[in-house]
Amino acid sequence: MFEELWVAAEHVRALDERVRGLVTGLFITGSVPLGDYWPGRSDIDFVAVMDRAPTAEERGRLANAHLALPEGGPVYDGIYLTRAQLAAPPVEGDTAPQILAGDFSPAKAGGQLNPVTWLELARHGLPILGERPEVALDSDVLRRWLLDNLSGYWANFAVTAMPQFAALPPDMAIPAEPVLWAVTGPGRLHYTLATGEVTTKTGGAQHTAEILPQWADLCERAIRSRAGEDVPFTAADGVASLRLIADVITAAHP
Repeated sequence: MFEELWVAAEHVRALDERVRGLVTGLFITGSVPLGDYWPGRSDIDFVAVMDRAPTAEERGRLANAHLALPEGGPVYDGIYLTRAQLAAPPVEGDTAPQILAGDFSPAKAGGQLNPVTWLELARHGLPILGERPEVALDSDVLRRWLLDNLSGYWANFAVTAMPQFAALPPDMAIPAEPVLWAVTGPGRLHYTLATGEVTTKTGGAQHTAEILPQWADLCERAIRSRAGEDVPFTAADGVASLRLIADVITAAHP
């Protein structure tokens, strides 16, 4: 876990130099604490906790703190939330400073500002700095968000991507990434709907294979690819992965 902790330690150092005292808690979430982190392929996710909302000047300094992190490390994504925000379920339309794939937004809605982040922090957040905050978990808010994300983002993703894959020769080789995204993502949401817990991308594919056995082979290949095996994928697999999304959505809306 050296790589993950090293990045978080550099983050704490950069924050201390630029906005000392603003961030009073830092927690790693996602694949690292859940045991599904693959160096070179996985992102590192964080939740930074503040006692108060940052000023406009401080939000600029937060952006500069991320620019100061060493280059060449893992993608480091996360969100800055106040203790007051975490003490209630996330509110639609609320915003928070967030960084995604190197793009820092000082006041972004959506993204990691959702009830799954609340759940991950409360149940599995790996403490780097400070004490764990009070986190409000609301099962009804969580369920609504999961269903909306499946019928919104994931359904739109499948509809948009289908013509692109369908236009290719079925046996044409394609990159693994879009197939892995489609195969692992929706199953994670369905797992949380079914269990009230969070799981990893690998766990999402395993869950989909269990509830939809017709997709077990594609899920197993995606799991092997995620683990670093050189698994080939074709345009036919791309089409199949989008049909898998539709089946997961149907399973979530009995």
